[in-house]
Formats: sequence, C-alpha cells, structure tokens
Amino acid sequence: MELTRILAPVALAVSTATVSVAASAGPADYTPPPPAAPPAIYEAGTVMVRVGASYVDPDDDNGKWRFNRDLYPYLDGLRYELDSETTWNFSIGFMPVDHFSVEFIYVGESELDLDLRGLLRPFENEKIRAGSVDRRTGELMVNWFPVCKESWVQPYVGLGGHYTDFDNSSFRVDANDYLASVANAVGPATLFLEDDWGWAAQVGVDIMFGRDSNWLVNVAVQYLDMEVAADLHYAVPAIFDPGVSVNAARTDIEVDPWIYNLGIGYRF
Repeated sequence: MELTRILAPVALAVSTATVSVAASAGPADYTPPPPAAPPAIYEAGTVMVRVGASYVDPDDDNGKWRFNRDLYPYLDGLRYELDSETTWNFSIGFMPVDHFSVEFIYVGESELDLDLRGLLRPFENEKIRAGSVDRRTGELMVNWFPVCKESWVQPYVGLGGHYTDFDNSSFRVDANDYLASVANAVGPATLFLEDDWGWAAQVGVDIMFGRDSNWLVNVAVQYLDMEVAADLHYAVPAIFDPGVSVNAARTDIEVDPWIYNLGIGYRF
C-alpha cells in the first residue's frame, strides 16, 4: 500500500509531461520555422558616405616633352618628372537596386611637384624643380557589390569617368634661369594646363565595425586615364619690333595616376 501511494503521483507526473511535450510538438507532419535571416547590410535604398585620405601616385611619373624639334631645338630631349602627393577625399553613394551603387567621389587638391631633366649643357646632369601640377578631381562611378547583402564585409569593383581641373603653373626661378640660358627667355615662364576628361576604375571594400554598426572603414584603389595638354609660354626679345614676343610650345603630359584611398564612412 505504501509503495502504491508513492508510485501513483510519479506515474501521473510522467504522463502529464508526455502529453505536454506531444502537444507542444504539434502534429506528426509539423515543421518548425527556419531561423530568421540576419538583416541586410547593403540593399536597395542604402546610402553610404565616406571621407578619408588619398595618396595620388602618377603612373607615368616621367616622360619626354614632345615639343616641335624644328621650332624649339633647345627643348629637344627635355624630360619631366612628377612626384606623388597626399590629399583628402569625400564620396557619397546610393544603391538604387541590390548589389549596385552609383557613387560620386571628390579627390581634393594635390600639388604634384614638376621637375625637369634632360637639360642642355652645362646643366645636363642636373634636375630643376620647375613648379607643381595642381589638380582636383571629381569622379562618377557605378559599383558592383558581388557578395550577399547580409555580409558585413562588402567588396566592390567600379567603372566610370573623371573630370580633373588643373591650375596653370608658373615656373620657379631656377627653371626660368635655364630658359634664359638656352632659349634667351625674358621674364617668368608659365605652363598652361587644360582640364581633362577620362575613364576611371576602382576596386575597394567596405568593412563594418560590427554587424549591427552603421560605421565602416573603407579601402580602395583607383586608376584614372589622364593625359593633359600643356602649353609652355615664355617671352623672348622681339626680332623686328622693340619689346618682347611670346613663344608657345605645346606638349602633352601623361599623368595616369593611381589613387590609394583609406577612410571611414557611415551607412544610412
């Protein structure tokens, strides 16, 4: 009798638990819902804003001035060198559809030092700092993000175009002295640079500070097709009239810079 009084409550508890588990499991063909997918990081309607530093490195950092040898024999063999420079950048992008964005990029002003080589005697072994090539660039890119939109690491490739604005460059004292020596130049020389249009491409990656963070770090490398028409103007004594006349020697400067960007951003 004592054993029956002990086992009866135990049997009732086991029976109740079994019925409860069966009820919660549902019918025999019941399938539990799949776990919820993580929220999208980059999707249609996303806006990303980035700001950072840019290192502008001309690919064709040296070349030959292509002046007319018959008109300007003393400029034959003259070569140029362009140095690299660090500046800042800003960009804003919008994703009209998943995996694609339209991005405007502004790369701030940089002063690329311009040196002259290939000089005539007695300067043949020297390098003269002539001035600087000052530029600012605006770009419009279409970017493709190949990974899933839920990933917090978003690599991309982009293709588009650029417009680069150049300032005219006044030659420095040493360069003016050289032209006075070999070309009988009078007074300062000026290099007039035309603005340039061209194609541009980039590869980059946005890395979120965490899956739930809107902040990101950006790394990108860009290549810009850039060939600049340049006119070198310098005054010489007039032959027939008193005073001076201006010689204008036209050439092209191939810049074709690689631009390395590092910055932070925020997505909306």
